[in-house]
Amino acid sequence: MAGQRLARRRLVTTVVASLSAAFVLGIVAAVIAELAKRKPELAVYSLIAIALSVVAVMALMLWLCARWWSAADEAAREAHKWSWYWGGSTGLALAGVPFILLHTMPRAAEILLPAHMTTSQAVVFGMGLIGGFQIVGYGLFWAGWWLARR
Repeated sequence: MAGQRLARRRLVTTVVASLSAAFVLGIVAAVIAELAKRKPELAVYSLIAIALSVVAVMALMLWLCARWWSAADEAAREAHKWSWYWGGSTGLALAGVPFILLHTMPRAAEILLPAHMTTSQAVVFGMGLIGGFQIVGYGLFWAGWWLARR
């Protein structure tokens, strides 16, 4: 019982820290990017500062997740491993369908995407789409795993 409370507390800490760090990182990145716009000679330094900030936040999140994982019980670990493998893989496969269709029909992409979207914005949109499909697949398979065992 104490182990489950510790795991829950660490999970809440990880979620709150992740959201807080992402929020702060977004503000810092916006300020640095604005400085780079006003002083183009700082552009390289701003890119490095943003990259190092992202790496630092990712390292913090990995450390917090590892702490949570060490406190989680075997059932929770198995549920997450199974859900990520099957749900994430299924989500990735489903996300691949629109990309294959858009690749084979390039004019369709021009119609479906907003006219003002740049190439880099389209790449970020595609990465978000893939990640979203994987997270939805993971969530569905995770809920199914627990429902099947209750």
